[in-house]
Amino acid sequence: MHLHNSSTSSSKNQSTVNQSSVAVPEPSPETTLSQSRSQKTVGGILKTGAYTLLSLVALDVAINAIFRYPTDPQNVNPGNLNLYFDYGRSLQSKVFRQLGKTNEQSAPIAQVGWLDDQLGKDKPTKPRAGSDLLVAIYGMSFSDRVGEELQKLDPKVTTRLIAGPYAPPNHSFAAYQRDRTHHQAKVVILGILASSVQGLDTMTGITLGGEVPAPYTFPQYDLVGGKLKPVNPKIQTLAQLRAARDNPQQWQAFEDQLAERDRLYDPLTFQHNPIDHSAILRMARRAWARTHREQVIQSIHTKNGFNPLWKQLPVLQHMVEEFAAQAKQDNAVPIVLLIQDQGYDDHLYRVLQPTLEGSDITGVSTHTIVSASDRRNFVGDGHFTEAANRKIAAVVLKVMNQQLGR
Repeated sequence: MHLHNSSTSSSKNQSTVNQSSVAVPEPSPETTLSQSRSQKTVGGILKTGAYTLLSLVALDVAINAIFRYPTDPQNVNPGNLNLYFDYGRSLQSKVFRQLGKTNEQSAPIAQVGWLDDQLGKDKPTKPRAGSDLLVAIYGMSFSDRVGEELQKLDPKVTTRLIAGPYAPPNHSFAAYQRDRTHHQAKVVILGILASSVQGLDTMTGITLGGEVPAPYTFPQYDLVGGKLKPVNPKIQTLAQLRAARDNPQQWQAFEDQLAERDRLYDPLTFQHNPIDHSAILRMARRAWARTHREQVIQSIHTKNGFNPLWKQLPVLQHMVEEFAAQAKQDNAVPIVLLIQDQGYDDHLYRVLQPTLEGSDITGVSTHTIVSASDRRNFVGDGHFTEAANRKIAAVVLKVMNQQLGR
């Protein structure tokens, strides 16, 4: 008789149950459709991203080809769009592009402002025929224009104009010291532009000039024991700059000095790197450069005036005192011309008024002549109008005549 094996039967039933429990159900039509749509969406995003990237690359290549910046260092009219798309190029690349085989073949902006043996060589050293007074003015384009109007107002005045592009006080002061024994000026004027005072924290027009660098250099000054101590840049002539371009070690030494002492120096915007080859990335770097620059300037000057804790203000005050003292030693009349440009109102005057009055130094501040808040006193590039320059020159002439008894 065959006996029923309950154990075997139970095992078979359990196996059937287990097989039934692990069976994967067939996906529903709705699930399959959803998965298909997801795959198509991801694929579409990737495809769109690839097309966008290719379009940007094509656009970048086209901009670089169509709006290529001229390679001739002496081409000063590259075109507005060529200039616009080149703004974000590294400062190093821009400066190297300015250098020709000789000084004379280099860009015009590269040839000016240097404190070398050529300083003032083409300027008058004594009153010209028909005039009786030589006036030496040290500053920037603003002071140059006042000097030009000064000669128009009084033809008996001859001006010796020594300037650098957007030159800060440390450049003007160093230029005066280097030039003081090379002329017969009876009046010497130190022009200080409010917006370029930030240059006391720099050593070169490369960083100071921003998007349009001027490669000339100048010393920084430290105040040590109550006296000014110059710290000279490692590059001091255009010829030395050209040599450093061809010698990576010399260039690196100069850049290391800037990294240590120049507050406007920023490696991302200064150094040549692959970003230079992309018009789109250059525009992004331009935005970063502006942000960095604004942050530094905001620590020096705000809408309320100069930061009283900025360590360069005592340097500026001593600079003015030393300029005046040396001029008097040379039997010349010193005048400090404070040029308040847009956004600075009377801020520079407020900083230097105690020094001028305390040391009995003659000063002329433009805020009492033409308002820095009135845009009608300025032209599009930020300089004073011809009429404003004439008003300033008239006051300078009056003060100068009073001091001389003319």
